[in-house]
Amino acid sequence: MSRSELKQRLFKQIELTENDEILEEVYRILELGSYNEAENLISNELMASIEKGLDDYKNGRIVSNEQAKLVFEKWLNK
Repeated sequence: MSRSELKQRLFKQIELTENDEILEEVYRILELGSYNEAENLISNELMASIEKGLDDYKNGRIVSNEQAKLVFEKWLNK
């Protein structure tokens, strides 16, 4: 089935459908496909933070989970 035929069938089914839940779900699915998810789901600030964390890891600027717990415990008890 060609893209054009598929679109025509979808249009027909959408036009005939009386079920609001189906229409809303179809709309949601189509809306998700209309933009680049990575760009819209992750803000620039969050992406920069993730990249900084990866850079820290690659360059050995890390602490163990136990060390981090100790730092937070000290900070919380001040």
